[in-house]
Amino acid sequence: MKQAIRPPDQLETVRPDWLAQKYDRVMNIEDRQVARLEGNYLLDLPLQFNADSIEVFYLSAKIPIELFKKSSAFYPELQKFILIVPDWKFYSEVSKTASKSGRCVEPETTNFYYYIRREEDIVKVDSVRLGGLENPVIDFAKPTVPENLLTVYWKESYGSVCCPRDPMWDIADQDSSFIRSFEERNKFRVTTGRYIQMQGKEGENSIYYTLPGLTTAQRLQFLLEKRAQWRLNSEAKKIPLSTNLFTPQLQEMITTGFNKLEEMP
Repeated sequence: MKQAIRPPDQLETVRPDWLAQKYDRVMNIEDRQVARLEGNYLLDLPLQFNADSIEVFYLSAKIPIELFKKSSAFYPELQKFILIVPDWKFYSEVSKTASKSGRCVEPETTNFYYYIRREEDIVKVDSVRLGGLENPVIDFAKPTVPENLLTVYWKESYGSVCCPRDPMWDIADQDSSFIRSFEERNKFRVTTGRYIQMQGKEGENSIYYTLPGLTTAQRLQFLLEKRAQWRLNSEAKKIPLSTNLFTPQLQEMITTGFNKLEEMP
């Protein structure tokens, strides 16, 4: 007979008000969607969000929880979200105990729940650990992306050429040589599916990289090198870049008017 093992410190847990009884549209973050490089991660999961709901993620992949708290590149459009994380340490301890005793034991489903809010420059986090029937009911969703939206992995924006002049323009002519060198070294193209969008009468524009046909690891490699490219002075380049958790964003494919998206050569 199997014996259910309950976490010992779970007996007096107070359920927080922000935690629902059921979540119908939970996004599962799996290892197959993730690439890792030098402490940085790319979650290759394009998502369209509902502005009226709190998004919920279930972390099956091995990504440090701190990155979800501090990384502004993790779905930056979200002001708040809930992250559900299995208590892997508890599961491991139960497994070791069962192995030593020879008994057939099974841990109660036990998760950490993090409620993460981004308020200007401050990130607030509440958390709770629940086991067994105290856990909310979870239904996973299958994400889909509408056809009129582009999946964008990297966006660069240039301000005015004059009034005042955006410092990005002072090194803009270096971009073509950077791209050429990157593609030659790595033997894959990043300029396919690259779009430009005009956004002002003084040269303001944005460039979008959609990186079609690449692996998640190749996309992450490009993101990291592109991020390092735009450090505008020698002093900035001496400061180590913080590790990050990147995600793609969705961009409406505008085909007419002044701010239409045009594919670049």
